[in-house]
Amino acid sequence: MKPESLKLFARLMKKGYITREQDFSYYEYYCNPEIASELAIMEQELDFTLYRTNGRLYILPDSDNELFSQDNSDFRKSVGSEKLEELYLLNYMAIFLLRELYGGKGNTLQTRYYIKESDFINEFTKHCEQVRAEGESLKNASAQYSMDFLRLVDSWLAKRSDESNSSDTKHGCFMKIIRKFRDEELLYEVDGVWKPTVKLNDLMPYYLSQNRIAEIHSILEGGNTNAGNT
Repeated sequence: MKPESLKLFARLMKKGYITREQDFSYYEYYCNPEIASELAIMEQELDFTLYRTNGRLYILPDSDNELFSQDNSDFRKSVGSEKLEELYLLNYMAIFLLRELYGGKGNTLQTRYYIKESDFINEFTKHCEQVRAEGESLKNASAQYSMDFLRLVDSWLAKRSDESNSSDTKHGCFMKIIRKFRDEELLYEVDGVWKPTVKLNDLMPYYLSQNRIAEIHSILEGGNTNAGNT
């Protein structure tokens, strides 16, 4: 194996991506067919994907990658929560937040360019109230995804509305998600609102392939497999 292939892999592992502007020599390595071929073998053997877009090259763990991907214990450490149910709620909130920002298709995938805390809390609360009102229909989704949606929305609706950073408040839960996105270089703050980074805009078309969009709609709309297709 060429030394440059290992150097490029190590560089990608260090940050998760490289850019043509800041890492020009490493970026040029990937333009070498021999190096690209060796990295392709590593992709298959180590269960990751190299994704190039807009002058950046990302290393992305596949869903079954046990070496690079995060599990519940990793997520618990990053958001500071010890309860598994709370982790499920935070994941649910993260999916909803991403759908608020990227609810479209194709070239219009991004539907919002920023999100305010008050807007997110209002919209997510309305969503949870609707889920609670349609309680019986959620049994299908709960069985399909092994997740008690009614319990999650009840947990959210029971949270206080003060400005404490406690996980017992809506603000506290929102900030846990925001800090996670910020630490992963996915969102940044400008004048009190949160905007997607270049990294998030680059990666969402990869992660939100049509089958994933359909599944996200299904999760958020009660397990309806036709949700989002109209």
